[in-house]
Amino acid sequence: MKKLILSFILTLSTAFAFAQVTLSPATFTAEDEVTIRLDVTGTPMAGQTDVYLWMFSNDGVGGGKDALTNGQWGSSSEAAKMTRVSGNIFTFKFTATTLFGQSPAELINFGFLGKSKDGTKQTPDYKPYKFDPLVFTPNQFRVFPSKLDQTDMTTVYFHQNLATEQNLQRMFDVKVTLTFYNDLGAVVATRNALVTTKESATLFSYSFIPERLITLTAGTKLSKFSYQFTGSIKDATGANVATTGPVTEVTYTVFN
Repeated sequence: MKKLILSFILTLSTAFAFAQVTLSPATFTAEDEVTIRLDVTGTPMAGQTDVYLWMFSNDGVGGGKDALTNGQWGSSSEAAKMTRVSGNIFTFKFTATTLFGQSPAELINFGFLGKSKDGTKQTPDYKPYKFDPLVFTPNQFRVFPSKLDQTDMTTVYFHQNLATEQNLQRMFDVKVTLTFYNDLGAVVATRNALVTTKESATLFSYSFIPERLITLTAGTKLSKFSYQFTGSIKDATGANVATTGPVTEVTYTVFN
């Protein structure tokens, strides 16, 4: 009987915790922008004017990471600060791939809590919220999002396990070169040998916002960019030899 009562209380507590959270849209993939609406009424954070999110991915399933915006527990990053709507209600927008620095294939769920900046007060954990599977055509090179303009956060990916050339299959110390073109097709900037993020044993990525990566003169409109993954392989003597992948062009679908 005691176990039944305890189970009932736990169920009510869980239902109450989740009732304080609204996600928009209700279903989403790891590449969608999601808005968290959090009501901290009834938690130790009630009445606080500032609430910071502490977020984490893949709760209970392995391969999880803390959000890149978390900062330190005793001093949350300002990037994790929620927007106060009114009273005890706060909102926060995020895209999981950017927030956690993980690929869609690596993201299964996420959880979070609300806290004071110094970590002396916090809400319960709210978890897990599952990502819908994202269907995309596997390829050795890809870009996210598929439609973008020069103000968008862009990520280029190299799936080494899908490489068709032996040199690319063996390549290490993977970097990427980015070249940007204006609306007349002229090169306006190139950034060479940018260090990639190794998201797994065979997945490399680099994320950027063009207007933060390069300096654009006033009125410059970008029509496209190209990317090329580069690295090294070992020759017969064991020496490092430079190798490169193909150049891939991506057209901006919206001009600013």
